[in-house]
Formats: sequence, structure tokens, C-alpha cells
Amino acid sequence: MKLKGPLFSQQAQKTLGGMLEYSKRKGKNLLRFHQQPSGPVSSDQTVERAYYLEAVTAWNTLTPAEKKLWNDFNKT
Repeated sequence: MKLKGPLFSQQAQKTLGGMLEYSKRKGKNLLRFHQQPSGPVSSDQTVERAYYLEAVTAWNTLTPAEKKLWNDFNKT
């Protein structure tokens, strides 16, 4: 059975109700049960998440002018 126009949309993506996951792969619409990763949380993973959280916090404290300067710098 083909999934056409999921959720009355041509390109539905993301999770619905924490149970169903709509996505698109190789040009085909997919619907599957959403599964949480079951792997244990390692210390390396915790460190990486802490770094990411630190970076997000720093970004959110920047002014719009500072963000523009950073984005312009990274385009070159």
C-alpha cells in the first residue's frame, strides 16, 4: 500500500503523538512507528551534549548584530 499525501499534506515529516513518524526517503513517503533509542548514555555522549548546550546558550546571548557578523564570517 502506498502512502499518498500523508496527513493531507504532500510532504508531512516529523512525529505525530510520539507514536507515528512520517518521513521521506528516496522520494517515497514513509510511515513507521516512532522508536526511542535504547542505547545506554555513555560519559562521552554526556560530555558532547554539555558542549552543545554550552554553544547554544552562548549563541542565544549574542545580539542580532553579533549573529550577523558570525554568519557573514562563516560564509567566506
